[in-house]
Amino acid sequence: MDSDSNESDAQSSRLGTPPRKARKRHYDQKYSKLWEKDKEFAGIASQLSITQFRKTQSKMSFEDKIKFGEIRMACFLAKNNLPFNIAGDLKKLIQNVCSDSEIAKEITFEKTKAQAIVTNVTGKLSHSELVKTLQTEKFSLIVDESTDKSTTKHLALIARTAVDFNVEDSFLCLIPIVEGTASALHNICQEYFDNENIPYKENMIGFAADGANTMFGSHHSLSTLFANEIPHLFMMKCICHSFHLCASYACKTLPRGVEDFARDVYNYIQNSPKRLGDYKEFQSFLDIKPHKLLHPAQTRWLSLLPVVKRLLEQLPALKLYFQNAVLNDRLLAAQSIYVKSMDPSTELYLNFLDYVLLYFHVNNKEMQSESPKLYLLYERIFTTYKTILECFIKPELLQLTEGEKNSSKDLNLDLENKILNLEYENKQNHVPIEEIYLGGNVISLLLKQDFLARINEMEIVQFKEKCILFYMESVKQIKQRFCFDEKQRLKCLKFMNPKHIIEKHAVATIAHLGVQFPGKLNIISY
Repeated sequence: MDSDSNESDAQSSRLGTPPRKARKRHYDQKYSKLWEKDKEFAGIASQLSITQFRKTQSKMSFEDKIKFGEIRMACFLAKNNLPFNIAGDLKKLIQNVCSDSEIAKEITFEKTKAQAIVTNVTGKLSHSELVKTLQTEKFSLIVDESTDKSTTKHLALIARTAVDFNVEDSFLCLIPIVEGTASALHNICQEYFDNENIPYKENMIGFAADGANTMFGSHHSLSTLFANEIPHLFMMKCICHSFHLCASYACKTLPRGVEDFARDVYNYIQNSPKRLGDYKEFQSFLDIKPHKLLHPAQTRWLSLLPVVKRLLEQLPALKLYFQNAVLNDRLLAAQSIYVKSMDPSTELYLNFLDYVLLYFHVNNKEMQSESPKLYLLYERIFTTYKTILECFIKPELLQLTEGEKNSSKDLNLDLENKILNLEYENKQNHVPIEEIYLGGNVISLLLKQDFLARINEMEIVQFKEKCILFYMESVKQIKQRFCFDEKQRLKCLKFMNPKHIIEKHAVATIAHLGVQFPGKLNIISY
């Protein structure tokens, strides 16, 4: 074969043909496919021409564009919480709008493919990337229980990470559970972290959940089990749940008639198109805004305040409507609602709730902000606590005496401690009942002679006593649900407030955080 190859090289040099190509042709003519065994020319058979190479590259790029387009469409459905059933309609819409696009024509995107992409492609990729992050970086865990329509309990795990100064809350997993006990939930979390090789005892620095006993019970709960495993674990209840529960428990001290009135009005009118149409006529007659009636719900945070505001706005129309309903419908339900609407104490309680629930509602909305506002938490809680006390506690008890001021090393700290340790349940510390502050609207009503003509003095005293019980219960719940014993940890975060930085014209050191949050910072020098 060496002589044959030399012969082909000689012929190619005479004819001006490249030697490599001539040798391949020589092999084809004499020895068929034996040239493939020659190592020097092993890759020639599969080698493409420049034209063929460009066509292949463009075809691969075109196919990739189709895949990327389908992935983006699936991500669009997932991001906007849209059903996979509209995948086919979305594809047709894009194809009709972009009728001149070759990529759009080749897209095959239906419900099954959309679900498969989200579940098996983007979902698994994001989960694996998150797990890799948790294996090497510090993180906080947020957990919550949920129940779907099939009554199957699930435990949702959310991981909060901070990588390259970018803080993100990422969905980790949704685990079906049978038992909802603290031990069962802890075992499930531990098993998941072990299966994913996540060293949670070293990397987990924070834990958050709602205020349920299973999650945050003081003796045996998921938080205590994690705290036993992880020293210096920072734990915090959901602030929104806590404010909601404070208001809910305080409202239980008031007569049930107010909440029943709100529910009965809604159920009587809103569920009947005919009654709703009749009610709109009364709204129009009294020139009241045609707003819908609202329904108080225990599962919605502080839903009672919007309901109270709507009832006060619609009260004149409601009185007139139910006066007419008593005469025409002749129903006991209409009679009962009409009596409650005309009861002056109902109006007093509604105006009182309109005033006092605002404190909880504002704080709740503040803590639902998308941007972190942990630096405001202690200030907001303490201000609300003190403001409620000011409504029924003697003013001198909420201030330092001259002797206390002279012996004080830190006036603000001593005043805070005095307020937090005040015996608010002791009636000797209360102002006289006629001096209790119940909101501007309540005071205005009690000054009107026509209103006083419809209510006796005993009913006013009973109303004020109930309001005092509301104040005391709300203060008790705030103190119980927000741990003032760890106030220093929250107070030290004030330096994160942008206003504080602007006023001081400098960024404060974070060295003090190492004392309040041991094990969280590796402080070298600041």
